[in-house]
Amino acid sequence: MDLDTGTGRRHRHTHRPPALVNRVTLAVLRSRRWHRLLDGQLCELRYKAGDGRMISLPVLYAAAGDRYVVLVGDASDKRWWRHFRRPGAVEVCRGGRSRPGIGRILPPHDPGFPVAAETYVRRHDVPVGLDDQLLAVDLSPEGAT
Repeated sequence: MDLDTGTGRRHRHTHRPPALVNRVTLAVLRSRRWHRLLDGQLCELRYKAGDGRMISLPVLYAAAGDRYVVLVGDASDKRWWRHFRRPGAVEVCRGGRSRPGIGRILPPHDPGFPVAAETYVRRHDVPVGLDDQLLAVDLSPEGAT
């Protein structure tokens, strides 16, 4: 596994995508006709924010069985992932289907961090640093509510 220690590393992204890009990406992911263009790499995460608003985000994911791993690149520049410092309800929407699950941030000292990082590295060939945030989403079994 290629863990980046964060020394001398540049940010993966120089800026956040405009809201319009996220809206268009979500529209494609939700489309019956076009979702296949993105489903292999992107999925939609939906969760209820502390103030009750529904949040929908397109995210790059890596799947291992019923666990999805999301790397929060440049986490210090983002806030959404902080919702999952404690395990929280989330839906993963992919392939025209929505599945409920529980999402939580895996800190580097968590026993699950190395396996989750390896899952992501194997899928995307992107190094995961010890200062990166990993969101693990464990989906509910099929048919469970």
